[in-house]
Parts: sequence; C-alpha cells; structure tokens
Amino acid sequence: MYLSFYKLKEFPFSITCDERFFYESSIHAEALANMMYTVQQRKGMVLITGEVGAGKTFLGNMLGARLGPGCLTVQMRNPPQSAKQFVRAVANQVGVNARSSADKQSLVEELERHLVRLHNRGRLVALIMDESQDLPAVSLEELRLLWNWEDEGQRLIQIVLIGQPELRQKLQEARWEPLRQRIVLSYHLGRLSAEDTAGYIDHRIRVASDDGCLAEFTHEAKADIHAATDGIPRLVNVLCDNALLVGYAKGIPLIDKPIIDGVIRDMTCWGLRVSESPPEPLKRNKASIIT
Repeated sequence: MYLSFYKLKEFPFSITCDERFFYESSIHAEALANMMYTVQQRKGMVLITGEVGAGKTFLGNMLGARLGPGCLTVQMRNPPQSAKQFVRAVANQVGVNARSSADKQSLVEELERHLVRLHNRGRLVALIMDESQDLPAVSLEELRLLWNWEDEGQRLIQIVLIGQPELRQKLQEARWEPLRQRIVLSYHLGRLSAEDTAGYIDHRIRVASDDGCLAEFTHEAKADIHAATDGIPRLVNVLCDNALLVGYAKGIPLIDKPIIDGVIRDMTCWGLRVSESPPEPLKRNKASIIT
C-alpha cells in the first residue's frame, strides 16, 4: 500500500523471520555467538528464554541458518504432546524412514542407530525446540534420555530449548534437576535498549529501502517508540508499520512524535503509554518583574 510513496521495495516491519532483517543488538548478538560456539563445540545443552515478542524464534532461526549445511538442524515449533510423537518427529526430520506402525521402542532404537551413523560421517546434529514451555513431562523426559546418547565420548545430538520464562521456572522443579544440570549455556533475552531500538528501526528500513527511500523516523519518534513498547521487537514492528501507514495517509514521509502518539492512542490495544511532552517554559511578562 505505502511502498511506492516511501520508495520501499518491501515492508520493513513485517512480523516474519527473514534473516536479512535480523538486527544484531547487543543482547541478540552475544546470545547468538555463544549459542553457535556451544553447539558447534558440542559443549552441552542450551536454554534460551524471553518474554513474548522478544525475538526468541527469530534467534533460533538465525542459529539454524548460521550453523549451515555442515549441521543437520531439526527445528520444532509445535512441541509434541507424547513421548512417541516426540521421538517420531525427531526421527522424521533427521531422515529415519520409520514405519507408521512402529512402536516407540523400535523408533528409539532406529533413531539412535541413525544418529550414530551420522556421527561416524562427521555430521553435527542439532535440535532447536521452540515453545519448549509447552512440552509435557513425558516429552521432557524423552528429551533428557535423547541427550544421554553418545558415541566415543561425544553427544549424538545437540539440544537448544527456547521458551517463555515459565520454562525456566518449570526446570527449577526438583524432578528436572538431571536435565537442568546438562544445561551449560543459559540466556534470558532482555528488551532492546533505547539505542538498540533506534538502530533496529533504522536497520529494517535500510534493508527494505529502494533508491531514494523517503521513510525516516525522527529521534523523538524513536524515543517514543522505545518508551511505549519497552523495547519489545514485535511491538516495535507493529507500531512502526502503523506509523508508516498513517504517514502515507497524511502524505508525510517523515514520521515524527505526533504521528507516533496518534498511533499509540488510536491504533493499538496493548495499553501502551503515550509519552507526555515536557511542559513549555514559563514566559514572564517583563512588566510584572519587580526589581
């Protein structure tokens, strides 16, 4: 709708996991680098948590992309609700041609044999489990057993658990201590700082820009976006996309504070805060000053 007006080649604030739009904020860059190292060096299990909209899924996708073709990456976005479903899902994604009628024990044995074959060929295998807070106890237990498999002292599969903060709380239960002790890298993704929020907005516009792009957010607008969203990337995306739509409707390519305040007030339902402008300085009437 507004692409030609701003001279954009694509929508900069779409809620997708296109790796071109990944912004390496201070928190995301550090987490990704350490995840890469831990998986590639087979150091142990990884735990990543964060609030809704913090960029956890995007981070998991970036990990899978950067591990590259040298790693067989299994990405699960819908946690299996039974132990057999879990084993079958992993088996299918690593290339096990399991019979649909196979029982769980047969699946487990075939999966382990296949992972040993991959390991002997020098293949790294990584399981990235998104929305892990929804894993039932039986699947978590199966995951712990899967982690125990090794060959010549090396784990057959590297595991990355990604989920909301309640996952961290669940793992604090006494029953999950054996699983918790296997986690060697743990990150909680915080929110973007004011500086990173501004950089995030600029980066996404730059990636989506065509020649002579007119889309621009003022410094004050970026500050208001950060204050309103607390630096949650998903909310930043929605707010910025609506702001560009309003700018287009008004014929204004420069997105300023009044546009942002209007979007927050009229086009969101999250209870975001409209920042208040600082009060105008008092203007004294020179005739009233007593000397």
